[in-house]
Amino acid sequence: MLSPTDTSTSDAEFQGLYRREYSAVVKLARLLTGSASAAEDLAQDAFVRLYRHGARADNPPALLRTITVNVCRSWHTSRERSRLRMVRHGPSPESLAPFERELDHSLRRLPYDQRAVIVMRYWLGLSEAEIADSLGCRPGTVKSRHSRAMRTLRKDLS
Repeated sequence: MLSPTDTSTSDAEFQGLYRREYSAVVKLARLLTGSASAAEDLAQDAFVRLYRHGARADNPPALLRTITVNVCRSWHTSRERSRLRMVRHGPSPESLAPFERELDHSLRRLPYDQRAVIVMRYWLGLSEAEIADSLGCRPGTVKSRHSRAMRTLRKDLS
């Protein structure tokens, strides 16, 4: 049990718990998510949440498992929300024609400010003044970003 009175003791106990349980927590998160890279991040998150509980944890390993399960559930919920949001906003990249996939890939490689100008101009049909207002910049900046983006896209797509 983590002691509330002696911070150095509770930190040492927590570090010991971390060393003993880390690989098991990562394995649990990996099995729950199916993602090795996400599992390590989620395990770290679970330990941070456990540390915040501090002395209130009567059985830290059991609480750690519960926290890990909840963190993984949240991860799945977040991924599903993201997937559904993308479905609402257009087709998945897999369903695009080869040229459309190539264009989508090229757009993703553009710096954000250039991509924003291209998307607002051609997808939303906004004028330079409207784009400048949305991005908080001058119309001349929109023109230069548009020019750079189009030059990059032409190179990528030729």
